[in-house]
Amino acid sequence: MSENTSSLKKKLESSKRYLLNASLKGANLEGAELEGAVLVGADLRGANLKKTYLSQAQISKANLSAADLTDANLSGADLSKSNMEGANLQNAYIRRADLRWTNFSKANLTKANLRECAFYKAWVKNADCRRANLQNIKASQSQMQDTVFKEAKLEGADLSGARLERANFEGASLQTANLNHANLKDANLKQADLRGANLHHVVGLTREQIALALIDKKTLLPDYLKIKWTSETAFEFLDDKN
Repeated sequence: MSENTSSLKKKLESSKRYLLNASLKGANLEGAELEGAVLVGADLRGANLKKTYLSQAQISKANLSAADLTDANLSGADLSKSNMEGANLQNAYIRRADLRWTNFSKANLTKANLRECAFYKAWVKNADCRRANLQNIKASQSQMQDTVFKEAKLEGADLSGARLERANFEGASLQTANLNHANLKDANLKQADLRGANLHHVVGLTREQIALALIDKKTLLPDYLKIKWTSETAFEFLDDKN
């Protein structure tokens, strides 16, 4: 670490309550201790925030596009209305953060822990959420088209009204998730676990998608997809409607 980088980190750590609208584009803040920092409206584009501790920080309306937050701790942070487009959040710990109206388009969220986060009306288009923990997130009316959720944990997630066209849920766990009024047109549901999920009023769902997924008698399907259970695990469609 250079002397300038060390000096900047120490300065920010000592004044973290007064970083409103701070200009930190491209700054190297790897490993900085910024718990509870006030970074509202800050410019952190392309910044190195690897392993940075930002728990409970106020980062709303900030610009973190293309920032590197690998292994960062953002638990309980307020990132609402921030721009995280193209940011790297691999392995980041973001549990219970406020991500409402935040832009995560093209972001890397692989293996990130996002349990119980508020994602209301967030933009998560074309993002990579493979093997991420998204259990019990509140993501109603979010935009998640073309996003990869392969092997992600989405048990209990609220995805009601979400735009999920062409999303890849292969091998994802969506047990008891709420997808009421969501759009699943052309979504990949191969081996997706939808047991107990609410798919009532879902748009764009076909029997071909359901045939590839795992459902049970507690799965609530839309009225246009009628099935008859022939055993505890097997079913057949009653009509030709898609």
